[in-house]
Amino acid sequence: MNKNYNPILVVDNENSIRQSITKVLERAEYVVLQAENGQKASRIISETPVSLIISDLSMPGIDGMSLLKITKEQFPDIEFIMITGHGTIERAVEAIKSGAYDFITKPFKRVNLLHVVEKALEKYSLTAENRYLRKQLQEIENQKHNFVGNSKKAQEIRNLISRIARTPSNVLVSGESGTGKEVIARLIHSNSERANKPFVAVNCGAISANLIESELFGHVKGAFTGAIRDKEGLFSAAGDGTLFLDEISTIPLNLQVKLLRVLEEHEVMPVGSTKNFPVNARIIAATNRDLQKEVAEKHFREDLFFRLNVIEINIPPLKHRAEDIPLLTTYFINRMNRDLNKNVHGASIEVLHLLQSHDWPGNVRELENVIERAMIFCEGDMIEASHLPSVFSSQSMDTSMSLKDSVAQFERKHISSVLNLTNGDKKEAARLLDLGVSSLYRKITELGLEK
Repeated sequence: MNKNYNPILVVDNENSIRQSITKVLERAEYVVLQAENGQKASRIISETPVSLIISDLSMPGIDGMSLLKITKEQFPDIEFIMITGHGTIERAVEAIKSGAYDFITKPFKRVNLLHVVEKALEKYSLTAENRYLRKQLQEIENQKHNFVGNSKKAQEIRNLISRIARTPSNVLVSGESGTGKEVIARLIHSNSERANKPFVAVNCGAISANLIESELFGHVKGAFTGAIRDKEGLFSAAGDGTLFLDEISTIPLNLQVKLLRVLEEHEVMPVGSTKNFPVNARIIAATNRDLQKEVAEKHFREDLFFRLNVIEINIPPLKHRAEDIPLLTTYFINRMNRDLNKNVHGASIEVLHLLQSHDWPGNVRELENVIERAMIFCEGDMIEASHLPSVFSSQSMDTSMSLKDSVAQFERKHISSVLNLTNGDKKEAARLLDLGVSSLYRKITELGLEK
């Protein structure tokens, strides 16, 4: 039975020992790489995923202890077994204190070697599983996010999501960086019939041109240098769920042809394979560029654009929906109270004015960062202007309005935003506003919000 791990790297300057260990491991059906010194081993682990290193302690140049340090600094999840002689047991114990899983002494027995390797790989597997579960948990938490806002555009976007979520159609989400394109994609997925299926997100712009085909479609063993085993592509990994292709405009033209074929035929051919495999994931693509302009300039295929753009959702920049900022601010404060173990009730009128007057080149993501910074520096129960970054200090309030009118204006906007968020549920709105229900009713009457 093949072992479902990344390769094991055996490092020893003595060829006979290296070959002996490799032979034992390969007979047990492990994939094994070899290095005759620490220098070559460090190059291998920087280029190839490795699950376990079995290294001699005493080697010229980079010895076992140095290689252990290099490995744990760069790739802390890789397990490490040290090979020692009888006179170096104390250093072997030191290696364990420095992060090695265990050590074996020369000469070693086959059964002992395999036992230690199996236990080390069990630990490696457990670490990888915990990392995966943490990632899944984070994705679940992300799916709790909503497209927050009570502006006309925000309401239109939510209505559109509710209409298209249960269809199989491809969706193109456009908007500046930081406007919340992945939030939209996750909302479509979580409101669809695929909600209990995988949501796989990939930033196409973050993957080098020579690797993106393999990432999307997968590859077979031996397809290229370093392809030491079959790799499932993201289309297949998404299964019957949703594949979110962010920064779709960065995909090279030659790959756009292959992507178009996948969308039309619903099957992929892994790199190096001659066989097609069916895929059924729904595609949601996103871009911060004008794709029609990219098509006109021959940077993006027109046929692929039309295939992706069955339904388009355009998210306006935050500066064009400033009325959503008080509601977004309340949303981030409430969420960060939990994350930061704080008890901040809200932001002052001056802060809300400064936030609504800002241009927000980084959009909602920038606002989230500003609120997080303010929460960290806030020691009371209210975010004040002094808690904001220095860029806000140059902005001032409109002095043409009286203090009473200014307070009333912002209270009206803020309470209205929260009431919209709770769909008119005054008990929940009072909780979010940290007001008594009777106080909220009185405010609604005073501010003329009965309707």
